[in-house]
Formats: sequence, structure tokens, C-alpha cells
Amino acid sequence: MTSEENKSYKNLWVLKTDNMIPNLTWYWWWWLLFVRDPDNPTKPKQLMILWSTKYAKNIKIMDRKWSVKQLPTWEGKMLKFNGMTAAWWYDNQKMYDPLLLEEMDFQVSHEGDKGELRPIKEGTDYRFYGSPEKYIVNLKDHKNDFHFEMTPWNDYLQEHRFRESTYTKKYGHNILHIYGMKMKGEIHGTKVEGSAYHQRVTVNAPGAPWYWGVVLWADGSYTSYSNPFIGPQIFRNTESPTSLLDWGDISLYKNIRFYHRETNTEYEFKSKTVKIKHMVENGLPIFDVKGRDEEKEIHLRLKAYARAYWRFQQPKRWGMKSILYYNEYPAEVVDFSFKTNDGSLKVKKGDLGVGVSNFEHTWGKLI
Repeated sequence: MTSEENKSYKNLWVLKTDNMIPNLTWYWWWWLLFVRDPDNPTKPKQLMILWSTKYAKNIKIMDRKWSVKQLPTWEGKMLKFNGMTAAWWYDNQKMYDPLLLEEMDFQVSHEGDKGELRPIKEGTDYRFYGSPEKYIVNLKDHKNDFHFEMTPWNDYLQEHRFRESTYTKKYGHNILHIYGMKMKGEIHGTKVEGSAYHQRVTVNAPGAPWYWGVVLWADGSYTSYSNPFIGPQIFRNTESPTSLLDWGDISLYKNIRFYHRETNTEYEFKSKTVKIKHMVENGLPIFDVKGRDEEKEIHLRLKAYARAYWRFQQPKRWGMKSILYYNEYPAEVVDFSFKTNDGSLKVKKGDLGVGVSNFEHTWGKLI
């Protein structure tokens, strides 16, 4: 890919639609909203909203059968496609999962970096629109009234980062990240504030399991980890949080990223320097993430306090079930530490202010 092409895909509204693969290609935009809870600041309320489509003639999402009626197609400057809008909401008392799961048609239009993703469904407003100066997300219908406005936090978090990975000549994926934005909004007429995280994802490959997590710190620092893998967990096909198949992961890659706002410095740990372990306690996971190399060390411990999941199923291929459980967990930061080995920097959880977090553990496969 040329640098000019890479630059164009940093535009949040420009979807890469070449080389679509039947049964495999999958697109989604999604926002994760952390809604501050003054009574429980380390456990914010959380909402996830996702606009998605997949090159699939026969797929079941939870209990909904769906087949794509229009693949993403550019008509001039407008992108049109058929897909679904989905959301869950945790209000610190109850998980509404799903809060929304509806099929609809979509139009995406833009002028420069200002644009709109418009789901078309009468009597609703599920739009996502705006520009890097302010993005707006609505989730409004006869039962729901959510409105969020996201504005820049700092230059590091606000940057739109487009990354593409190729596994073979045919398979790969790309992601556009916005690591963090400030958020203000209203939920059923009550003003709220907090923070937000965004991804636009294209998968052009079989869906494999992964671990992923993010922490947005009150001082504007940032921590994340990512680890797609294969192994026995690809044969898990129930929603149970524990399984005898939960072992033997073969990592495709691993990384930890830590941005320290005070020194305006990013630190990264890669594959062999990263260890990710987890356990399940009272039905919810705890993740322990460590990184260590010649220059630095990091430790992050996250404990889930709620769970949402999406179950995807496609017809069997090659005699194997094609089922994926996409699990998302609002999480509390239990512990965090970072240090450079030369002693120039030491950071503990309390140095960064309150951290808000969500992590994912996905198992099964879509083939």
C-alpha cells in the first residue's frame, strides 16, 4: 500500500472495499463509551454501539438469521450497504444485552474528514456523524434516548491511526483506531460525561480468537494490549466462561502499548516480551498482563464486573462448526505499574488518576 492510500484510509468514512472474500469479509465501526458514575468512579457505566456488515449469505447473530442484501458499494462519494446496528448497555446495575440488534440499510457520505454514517430505519436515529473536532453518536428510538458528543482529549489519543496487516496474499485485516476522546452527552435527558474509544475494522480472513483490552487514564495516559491466537479454543462452541479447551494458545502476535501523558512518551512491548494470563472467578474473568524487555517492565491486572457477548454462527465448512463468541467485559483496574530499567521513570496506578477499562476474550471461529 502506498503512503497516499494509507492516508486516505485514515479518513474514518473511507472504507477499503477491494478484495472482498465470500463468507469471510467483515466490516464494522464501533464506539465504546465510558460513562462516569460519581458513586463508583472505578466502575463506569458502559455502552457499546456497532454498525456492521459481513459478506455472508447465511449467518445467525444471537437468534437472528441474516444474509447480506447489498455489499458495501461506492456510488460516487456515497457508500451504501446492508447490515446491522447492535448495542449493549450496562448501567452499573443491569446489563442490557442486546440493547439493540436490528437489520437496516446504511449510507455513508463525507466531504473531507466530515461525514455521516446513516442507518435507514423509520422512527429511529442511530446516526454516527461529525469530524475529528467533534463526533456525535445517537441511539434514539421508542425505548432508548442516548446522545454522545466526543471531542479531542490530547494529540496522542486523538490521532487517527490506520494499520494494515497481511497474513498471506489473500488474507489480512486493517484497523483505524482513535485511542481516546472526551465525551459529554445525555441519557434519557440526564447529562453525562466520561470518555470514549473507537475502531473501524475490516477483516479479510477467517475469524480467530483474540484477547484485547484498553485502559483510558484520567490524566490522558493510555494502555492497551492485543493478542490474536489459534489453538484448542477455536473448538469452543458454547457461551460458558470456562472450558477444558481453554489452554494451549498459539499466539499470532502479542503487544502492549503504554502512553505516559506526563512525559508524552509511548512505550511498546512486542510478542516474546509479553505474557497474558487469565482466570475465571464467579463467572467473570480476571486478566493479568505483563511485559518485560531490556529497557522496561509493565504489569496490568483487570477484573471484569459485567459481561456482554455476541454469538455468530455460519454453516459448517470442511465438516467443522463455524461459531464465534465475541465477549466484551466492563472491567476495573486492579493493579498497574510501569518502570524503565535505568530508573528514570516509575509509574503506579495512583499516579495516573482513575482508569476506566474494557477487555475482550473471543473464542471459537468463523470460517
